[in-house]
Amino acid sequence: MAITHGVPITDGVSTCEKPRNYRILVVDDNENCAKTMMWGLEGLGHTAVMALDGPSAIKLAIYFRPDAVLLDIGLPEMNGYEICKAMRNEPVLRNTLFVAQTGWGQKEHRERSREAGFDHHLVKPVDVEVLKNILLILDKGRR
Repeated sequence: MAITHGVPITDGVSTCEKPRNYRILVVDDNENCAKTMMWGLEGLGHTAVMALDGPSAIKLAIYFRPDAVLLDIGLPEMNGYEICKAMRNEPVLRNTLFVAQTGWGQKEHRERSREAGFDHHLVKPVDVEVLKNILLILDKGRR
């Protein structure tokens, strides 16, 4: 069982269920990581796009209107916390699920991500089963 922000994400969710297909934005300054995650999501049947920096991610999110954003924290120019806050202020993104995917997993990083508006905080490498369960939670209208 994985925990995000202190809440078990498998609570009430069967990993046998298949989530519907989502529109997902992947944001990571490491192009190889972003492409790998994007291709993995597409392999699960989702529509995925990627951005490599904050300003591009915000513009793309407003245009693409993703159901979920997988966002790295350690980005140049604008960090993931700033990007999440900026996206949360966009009316077209008010129902979007925000998931931090980062190498930073200490308590203070998890707290900062919650304060910035992230719904979940995952430490890289992201466990695909945990991500699937998060998307199932989104299916059920919960965060």
